[in-house]
Amino acid sequence: MNMKKIRFILPVVMAAVTALMLSGCEEDEYVLNIEKGKFVVLEEPYQHPYASDITIKAVILVEGEALPHRGRLITPYCISGHIPVGYNAGDTTLVKAKFKEIYPKGPTFAIAGNVTVYKLMKIERIK
Repeated sequence: MNMKKIRFILPVVMAAVTALMLSGCEEDEYVLNIEKGKFVVLEEPYQHPYASDITIKAVILVEGEALPHRGRLITPYCISGHIPVGYNAGDTTLVKAKFKEIYPKGPTFAIAGNVTVYKLMKIERIK
């Protein structure tokens, strides 16, 4: 290859590699891993109050985190999208899970009643 081609191709390749690295980091930023939580499939799914195209179907409750409940700290993670076979309405199951934030995705202004929603990527029962 001559020097003109190398000078042209090198910046293009560097830009492509940088873009791929940044997009990969962005995707990982919105993924959460929960080692132990209660997966509760809602008997009556409901529409998100601010995103009418999102239906919340389940909640994962994790102890030891943000919200006080009966003297314990509990964080609810609202789940939308596909619920795997074997998890039925009304079920409460101890699970290990990986899920991705789908709404609002990233830092947002606090709005009363707004709920962050996640999509399951992987879930397995803990015995």
